[in-house]
Amino acid sequence: MRPPNVHILGLGSVGAVFSHLLRTAHPSAPLFYLSRRSLPKRTSASRDTFTIHEPLGAVKQLSIINDTNGTTPLEILLITTKAHQTKDALSDHSHRISKDTLVIFLQNGMGIVDSVKPILASTRIIQGTTVHAVYRLQNEIHWVSKGNTFFAPQPGTILTSEEDLLLGVLGEVVPDYADFERRLFWKLAINACINPVTAIYGVLNGKVADIDSKEHDLSRRLTTEIQKVYAKLRPDMDMSNLVQEVIQVARETGMNTSSMLADIQAGRKTEIDVINGYIVKMGHSVDVDVHENEAIVLKIKELGCK
Repeated sequence: MRPPNVHILGLGSVGAVFSHLLRTAHPSAPLFYLSRRSLPKRTSASRDTFTIHEPLGAVKQLSIINDTNGTTPLEILLITTKAHQTKDALSDHSHRISKDTLVIFLQNGMGIVDSVKPILASTRIIQGTTVHAVYRLQNEIHWVSKGNTFFAPQPGTILTSEEDLLLGVLGEVVPDYADFERRLFWKLAINACINPVTAIYGVLNGKVADIDSKEHDLSRRLTTEIQKVYAKLRPDMDMSNLVQEVIQVARETGMNTSSMLADIQAGRKTEIDVINGYIVKMGHSVDVDVHENEAIVLKIKELGCK
C-alpha cells in the first residue's frame, strides 16, 4: 500500500522542520507544500529548497514541491500557519479538502480549530502541540533545540495504521484527548506569561527568569490572573506551580527569541489574540478580573500590526 500524500500548509520554520522529519523517515513518501493562492502564481512542478541546521550541528537539505495549483484531493493536511492566517489560508484550498482528509493543526494558541470548522469538509481532525525551538532566516531553518511534540485525535477521529505511523515520526500520539487538552492549556499559560513580555521589552526569553527584573514582575502578574481563571474553568489542573514552570521554561529557552518578539521585529501581526486574548475571553466568561492580560493585548497591538 502506498503511503498517503502529505501537504504542508504554512511552510515557515515549524513547517519546514516537520517536513524535514517526514522526508528523513520516509524519503519516497509524497510530500508537498501549499502556499497562499494570492501569492505570485507557481506551477505544481516548482520546488523550494531549504537548508536545515539541526540542533547537534548537522546541516541537511530539504527540497519540497509546491502543489498550490494542483487538483488532487488532500489526504493528509498538516497546518502550521500562524493562527490569524489559518482561515484565509484554508479557504484558498478548501475545494481540495474532502470528508476523508486528515487535518492536523500544529499551532500556538487556542480556539483556532473551532473558528475554521465551518469551512472544513472534513471532521477528521487532530490537534498537536510542540516545543521545538526553531527560527527561519529566508531559506535557512535554524532548529535550535528539540522538544516534545504531542498529537491527539479529536473525539470521533479514527486513524489508519499508515496515519498512526506517520504521526509517530513527528511526535507522540496521546490516546486520551482530555489529557492532551490539559497539555494545550498548560502551554497556553506558559506562552501567555513569556511571549508577550519578551515582545514588549524586546528581550530574550531568559530575562523572564530573572526574579529581580521588570520582565519577571510583569510575567508574575499575568500568572496570578491565569491561575484565577483556571481555578474556575480548569479545576482539574493544579496551577499552583505555574510561576516555577514559567521560570524553568524561560531558563531552558533563555537564548531564544520568542515568536511574538520576532513578529514584532518583522512588523508582522502577532498571535496575541489566541494567547492572552484567549485568556481574556475565558476570564470574562467566569467574571474574573483579567486587566493585566487585557492591557498586554492592547500593548502588543500598539507595537505591531493589528
